[in-house]
Amino acid sequence: MSFAITAAVVAVAGAGVSAYGQYQAGQAQKEMANYNAKLAENEAIAKEQATAAETQRMRSQKERALAAQRASYAKGGSVITEGTPLLTMAEQAGLMELDILQMQRTGAMSAGASKSEASLSRYSGKQATTGAMWQTGGTLLQGAGSAYGTYKATKD
Repeated sequence: MSFAITAAVVAVAGAGVSAYGQYQAGQAQKEMANYNAKLAENEAIAKEQATAAETQRMRSQKERALAAQRASYAKGGSVITEGTPLLTMAEQAGLMELDILQMQRTGAMSAGASKSEASLSRYSGKQATTGAMWQTGGTLLQGAGSAYGTYKATKD
């Protein structure tokens, strides 16, 4: 009789330890996923800030180039508000603006990818926690069943 009770207690205790380990493993996976998500979010912020700084640098460069072009035309005696000089400067400004827009688009896509990575990581952490909870419950039920089976087998 005492063997049956001891065996059942050991089975339940083993299931409890195993279940706790599964739960802790799920929590550790969630924490790692949240850490990775934070890294990805920080990377997205850094990319957005770098894109903003590069945009400012390119706009300043564009203004300097156009000012130099205007000065060159003026020095040559050309009227810069009409004709070829105006069309040339307008085309140059348009091409520079397209470069800026393309750089902003690339930066936004890169930051968006990092944000998506963060979301996926957080989702993965939630799934790990949910899976661990199901495993924990299953282990506890299995341990209880095993304890009952052991007890029942020795009782008969």
